[in-house]
Amino acid sequence: MEEKYAILESRRNFYTYNHAIIILVFIAYLHRDSREEGRFLRTVLRILIMLVVILLISIYQDQKQENEPLKGPETQTLKEDNENQLNQPVETPGERPMTGLSTWIGKDSNKVIDALGQPDRVEPSPYEYEWWIYPISHKQYIQMGINKNKVVTLYAIGNQVDVAPYKLGQRLEDIYRFTIVDSEIVVNDDSGAYQFELNEEDLNTRLLVPLGDIYAQLYLDKFTGKLTSIRFLDSETLIEMHPYEMMYRGELAQEQVPTDDQWDKVNSASEQQIFDITNVIRVQFEEDTLKWDEDTAQVARGHSQEMFEEEYFSHESPTLGNLSERLESENVMFKTAGENIASQYTDAPEAVHGWLNSEGHRKILLEKQFTHLGVGVYKRYYTQNFIEKIEEEEEG
Repeated sequence: MEEKYAILESRRNFYTYNHAIIILVFIAYLHRDSREEGRFLRTVLRILIMLVVILLISIYQDQKQENEPLKGPETQTLKEDNENQLNQPVETPGERPMTGLSTWIGKDSNKVIDALGQPDRVEPSPYEYEWWIYPISHKQYIQMGINKNKVVTLYAIGNQVDVAPYKLGQRLEDIYRFTIVDSEIVVNDDSGAYQFELNEEDLNTRLLVPLGDIYAQLYLDKFTGKLTSIRFLDSETLIEMHPYEMMYRGELAQEQVPTDDQWDKVNSASEQQIFDITNVIRVQFEEDTLKWDEDTAQVARGHSQEMFEEEYFSHESPTLGNLSERLESENVMFKTAGENIASQYTDAPEAVHGWLNSEGHRKILLEKQFTHLGVGVYKRYYTQNFIEKIEEEEEG
């Protein structure tokens, strides 16, 4: 049972170089001269030293491929503007679409039920709205945020969802051709004025675009240059979430911190959402979907909770060790395993999007060998544990 790919690759290199040493020493032995025994031994020593150096370099390079822990973008730096210098938008925002999922923003929740039926799940969020989950298929996955019987936000992924004026799978250059993109977006609300500041990474992976009186977050895959998912939201919800660095003038509403009991429910909801969205993404890349594994999820939950409580952020637990050791301690039988961790993302869709845009995490998320997934969330610490499971007949 091996953890990660760097370790697997390192062991393959070990055996390869072992064979190379034997072959080279044998060749040197065949060509030795009996009168030059000393020279032969010196030659063998040089070969051994050279191969050991190459082996160490190779192992070091392979180990560097192991992904680093992923922290969410800076969103909590709230800078009150006392000098009345908030930039005013110089361009007219795009028009609000007349068709597609964005038209649900502001509508009564009863109309959602009339059109889509009862949601598959109703789940809390860390904000004022609750999520209505519609996992229609691996090509149509929708989360609707409902607050006071109104749709205030909506997240959608899958190549069969209508997200006009955009299309999932659309290339970034096409989006830039008909969309006014700005690094500073000013939102005027009854409570004041708010300026969201997008950094370079945001402009390449998660744009914020005004569409009339609502906003769209465009989640882009920086490796393919395509739009992978989208979130629509009204101005009040955007301000509440403030998913980008924000400057404001006026009264900033007090952030509502969930109770421990509320967090428990949010954590469970986030785990299921991460599982669902991960499978939609795997289908988009023509990989098999994963099955849920509760024992593996318990390991992931324990790791997320420990990272929060012990104030560390690493794949290595100070008490339980690395991923393989943690899985084995819970009697999880596996052939291969991989782990993604993240922290400080606003919610589950944001965390998965962050993993997709990080090369090492993306590799694990899309690895074809894996068969099962367990997800553990504790407050804003997220852990995905992937395994290629050993089935019972194989154990026997």
